[in-house]
Amino acid sequence: MDPIILSLLLGLSHGIEPDHVATARLLRSRWKIIQFALAHSAGFIIIAIPLVILIGDNKFLEMISDIVGIIFSILLLVQAIFNKEIDIGANKAGLLQGAFVITPTKVLVIVIASTGYTLLYSIEIVSSFIIASAASIISLSLFNLIPKRIYKIVDIGIGLLTMAYLIFLLVS
Repeated sequence: MDPIILSLLLGLSHGIEPDHVATARLLRSRWKIIQFALAHSAGFIIIAIPLVILIGDNKFLEMISDIVGIIFSILLLVQAIFNKEIDIGANKAGLLQGAFVITPTKVLVIVIASTGYTLLYSIEIVSSFIIASAASIISLSLFNLIPKRIYKIVDIGIGLLTMAYLIFLLVS
């Protein structure tokens, strides 16, 4: 599967995670929801790009990041199957949440983006995640189209696709 498409799917999945839905519903104002989504994206990019650069230049770190990505894709599956949210880190809104809350979808995107691509293409992968994530937070929240259990199905599918992709990268 193309890394950009996988990143877009991960971003859509990330945007409908329960903490984002809850935060967006608490904000009520359309402008505040948009600000939250954009700040959350900015927070993630502050962390993601340096990590992609660091990992992308080191084959050993790249292999380790693939293994970490497989572990986090398993966590994504566990999260979806058992309906238990897995967040590691600070639980703040916006910029802090985007930068410091580590979720399986974020780790997977960093791992995919750091897997031997040019820096520009890696930035495109991270950017596609950010765009899809912000768009899903904004659209699902503003239009109140948040199905109660859809994130479970999406997370299971994306977790399996990501695990297969990363195992393929390790084997090849």
